[in-house]
Order: sequence, then structure tokens, then C-alpha cells
Amino acid sequence: RVAVASERAFAGEGVVAAFRLKLDERGVPVGYERAEPGEVGKAPLYLTFVEYVAQPGETWYEGFCYVDLLDGGIVAEFLKAAYEPYLAFKGYFGRVVPGVFTDEPNIESSRPHTRPQLPPRGPRFPALAFPWTTKLPEKFVELNGYDVREKLPELVFDVGDYLKTRYDFWRTVTLMFVEAFSKQVYEWCDRHGLKFTGHYLAEDTLLSQLRCIGAAMPHYEYQHVPGIDHLGFQIWGSLLTAKQVASAANQLGRERVLCETYGCLGNYPSFADRKWIGDFLYALGVNFLNHHLVPYSLRGRRKRDYGLNFHWAQPWWRYNRLIEDYFARLSYALSRGARVANVLVLHPIGSAWALYSPLSERRVAELDEKLQELMKALLAMHVDFELGDEILMSKHARVEGTKLRVGRALYDAVVVPSCVTIASTTLKLLKELAAAGGVVVFVEKPPSAVDGRPSPELDELVKRARYAPSASREALEKALSGVPRPVVIEGDPDGSVLYHLRRNGESAILFLANTDRTSHRKLRVGLEGSWKPELWDAVTGEVRELGAAVEGGRTWLEIELPPIGSALLVLHPGTPAAPAAPAKLEVREVELGEAGWRARRLDPNALVLDYCYYSVEGEPWRGPVPVWRAQREIASRGVGARFALRFEFECEVEPRGRSIKL
Repeated sequence: RVAVASERAFAGEGVVAAFRLKLDERGVPVGYERAEPGEVGKAPLYLTFVEYVAQPGETWYEGFCYVDLLDGGIVAEFLKAAYEPYLAFKGYFGRVVPGVFTDEPNIESSRPHTRPQLPPRGPRFPALAFPWTTKLPEKFVELNGYDVREKLPELVFDVGDYLKTRYDFWRTVTLMFVEAFSKQVYEWCDRHGLKFTGHYLAEDTLLSQLRCIGAAMPHYEYQHVPGIDHLGFQIWGSLLTAKQVASAANQLGRERVLCETYGCLGNYPSFADRKWIGDFLYALGVNFLNHHLVPYSLRGRRKRDYGLNFHWAQPWWRYNRLIEDYFARLSYALSRGARVANVLVLHPIGSAWALYSPLSERRVAELDEKLQELMKALLAMHVDFELGDEILMSKHARVEGTKLRVGRALYDAVVVPSCVTIASTTLKLLKELAAAGGVVVFVEKPPSAVDGRPSPELDELVKRARYAPSASREALEKALSGVPRPVVIEGDPDGSVLYHLRRNGESAILFLANTDRTSHRKLRVGLEGSWKPELWDAVTGEVRELGAAVEGGRTWLEIELPPIGSALLVLHPGTPAAPAAPAKLEVREVELGEAGWRARRLDPNALVLDYCYYSVEGEPWRGPVPVWRAQREIASRGVGARFALRFEFECEVEPRGRSIKL
């Protein structure tokens, strides 16, 4: 559905509702009232909401268009068309064919792609698009008790009860998407012995997931192997993404957590680069790498530098097992038992719903920045945490003594980040937890609304809870004083080292990863209890006993991690051996000399023609430009455009009688 601002109320098929806007002296909307379709002249500005149906013809969808994933009937037809033909091979399901991978389902791709601009440019106001489906008004009344069509301007402007309306709207959209798509696909796979996995579009920030999927975490309840996507040569931009999926998986008892990894890296990352990214993900809870990608062919457009490409043409292909075995061993170890993280951070997606307007995304972006700041501060303190989604908590959370349980996970403290609203179900849990003497911490700006509406009950809860005026280390240390610390790490003042602690029966598993690419860390690591530690070398597969000391109720180990270094420790109950004296390393220079070396060429000395000049429809030559850029320009002229390419290179040898590889 789109909203169109104009000097008249539009009429015609597909009009959902039209409104007269009341403006102040600055021309800013301060109120609204219903208008008749076609009305003109009774107000300086009208807002008309019209149903928009995605049109066929998009090249991204092979000439078709995206579909309405809020409609369960459409998803059922999709399953018939795309999944049921494979029932002919159901004898292989669960074995040769273990599951189904979905890639980037979302609720945004069926909306018009015009982005709103203020002030408006061009001949008309741009359309403001929202997700919509035929059954949404009926579902909205069922969930919220009123007709959203009467309050549609509140989705755009800060008028009326807009926090409540937006909260209810986006929560309804999220629940409909989960029910229509995720749950239905999950149940189909479950009936046929398949595991449903894959990842949703744009899980990375509060703003992107709101626009594209409503909220990320509720979908993971309906995946056998919850999954995410990691893109680009970076790690910290995927912090929220990884924490969301790993938290839901641990709470819901999912053994494996998948990540489509190494996309948009180009084709030049080293094994060290891959380890840097993978270790970060594994420290946060991923334990199943889904490589991006293995191409059937390198012909044509394909994915080009959207790789990394995994195939025989890579010069490192024969050695690839070195790093694959490393992550295979990590995957095994970090899927045993359950993760231990005793702090729960409340996920503020509900506040993002309440604040979002397509005219101003800044407030949601600021909310996301506050959340990122809090998460990074906790990790820098080596306080591991998980995220609590309020929809999942409404189904799976309860207070146990002075702790909060969400599914199988048990937390000693709940941290509420800077936000504007929480769910009524969450308020009930936090009040019960605080009354029982549990730890509830509000950070910076406590919420003032419940389900998007101001509530005096929050004032009482905030008074009983702890408070951190900022997400600084000092403020958080004070607010979380007395909360148990399963792992203490010394020697990493800036928080470059991440840890992942698991309990597997009577044993513990600890993974440490140094995310610093240039500096080593000499660590002193303390775990609660008395343990006999073993170092499991995930590179070689070797296992050796480590010495340690028990002091103050903790087992202390000394571990040195090089840049991008890691350590996998398995700890068994008992008294550790005394720490061994550090080995003395002798470092000296060795003269290699020139004798005794041989070199041979493994492949033809090929010259890659990656730059060209191009001409389209007889126009003057342009370039030189990368081939992919020329291809993009040629494709923009439409199917059948006539073009010519010219490549230039220098050859310093006589080409006659020689074979030249280009």
C-alpha cells in the first residue's frame, strides 16, 4: 500500500482511505480527519492511501515480480509450485537431501522502489510505501481491537496516538509474515523429514530488518537450523545479526546455527581473512558455515566479484582443506551442549516499530546506534549476553527464583537498552523478576510506554531496578556488580578477544578468538570452579593437557593469542596440573642462499583482459573501464542493443610462432 500526498483526495479502484491533513503555521501536519475520495479544496493537503500491486516486468525476477508473503494462501501456492515437485525424490529426504535453504524472503521487494525525498523533487510527491495484504485489516482488528484504516496518517506523521499505531501495525505485519511464510514452510519441511534453513533479508540493523522482515528473531522459531548472512570484508557490522540468531537458537534448543559466509568479498581473501571472519562468527554462536559460493560455471555475468568463489580454478584450491578442517572441528565442538551466557539484553525492535516513519528514519537509526554501543561495551567487558525478543519471550519466558528463563537459557540479569516502549508481557515478567530480588538494569533512557502507550507502571519498575546512565564500561560495571562472571579475561583491555562458553554434561568448552588483525594478546583466563583443561588444536586435530592454577574459586590459565589467533579449550572437572614453565624460544636469522632452489610454472602465463573500451549503437568509444562496468552500461540499453568491445595490451615478446593466453 502506498500513501500519496496531494492537493486533492484521489478516487478510484484501490483507494483504501483518504484524509484531510491539518497543518500548523509551518506547514507541518498536526492532525487529520477522513475525507471523501475525490474531495478537493477543503484542506491545503490530502493524504490518500492506495493499494499497490507489484507489476510484472522486473529483470531481477526474470520478468516477473515479487509476491505477497503476508498472504498464507500465496505461500501455500508457492510450496505447491516450488517444493512439491521434489516429492518425487522423497526417498532421499533427510539423507542425501537434508533440508531446504531459503534466500532473503522479505516483505519489501513487492513495494515500489521509489524512495521518499524531503523536500519533494520532481513533478509530484513521492509515494510512501508500507507492507499490506488483503487480510491485514481483519487481522489487525483481531490482534489490536481497532481498525488501522482509520489511523493510517499516524504511520507517516507524528500525529494522534502514533507510537501506539505504529507499534501495533509493525507487530501485526511481523506476526503475519511469520505465520504465512516461516511457520508454513517450516511445517511443510517438518512433515517431509527436511530441515528448514537459510536466511532472511537485511537482518543487520533495526531499521533494515523492520523494513524488510518486521523483526528477525521471531522467524527463527520456525527454522530447524536458524540462519543468517554475512557480507563484506568486515566483522563488527554483523554483531547484531549473529547475536540475534545465536540467542534464539540457544533459547529454543537448536543445535546448529548457519551463516551464509564470505559473500561480497571479491576473490582475493586469504585463509587468514577467512579465519578472522569465521572466528568472529563462531565466538558469537554460529557453528555451520554455508560458503558463498560454489559456481556451476564462470561464464557470463554470474556473481563476478560478489564471491568469494569456491572451486577448482582458485590457486589455493588444493590447500583449502586446511581451513575447512579447522572450522569442521570448531563446528563439532561448538555444537555440543548449550551456551552459557547469563545476561539477557532486551531487543528494542518494538521501539523501532513505534518510532519508524518513512519520512524520517533517523530515530530508528539512533536507536540502533545505542544498541550497538551497549553490545560492544558488554563484550569489551567480557560479559557475554544474549538478546531477548519480546514475541519469543511472551511464549517461552518465565521467572525462576531470582533468574529469568527463556526456553532452555537461564539469565542472572536483564538489561533494558535505551528505548521508548516495551511489551505488556515483558513488563509483567520484569515486575515479577524485580519483586523476587532479581537484577533488572535500565540503560540511559528507560522506556515510558507499554505496547506503544504511556504507562505509569513503568515508573514503579524503574524505581525498583538498577540504572546505568550510559553504556560506558564504568556505568555498566557498577550496574552489574554482583552478577556472576562465568569467565574473567585479563590482558585484553580493549575487548578484542571474544569468548564462547558452553556446558556439555559435566564438562565445559571454551573458545577464545582474537579479532585484532595486528596485535597479539597475552591472556590470563579464569573460569568458575576447578577444572582440568585440554587444548584442542582445531588446525591439527591434536589434543594436549594444559597446566593451570586454582585461585579464589577459579581455574586460571595463561594463553597467548597471535593476531587473528584462537584457542579451543575443553575442561573436565578435577584438579589441574601445575602450570608448566614457558618454553624458551630461540629466534635467529638463517641465510637461505640461492643454491638448491627450483621453480616451475604451474599454469600458462595468462593475461586477464579485465579492462576494455566499448561502444554502444555506434556511439563514440568510451573507456578504458572494467569489463563489468561496460557490461552494466550495455545492459541498461535494453535487450538487443548492438555494441562493440576493444581490448588493448602490450606484448614485449615476438608473438609470431608463440601461443599467447588471453
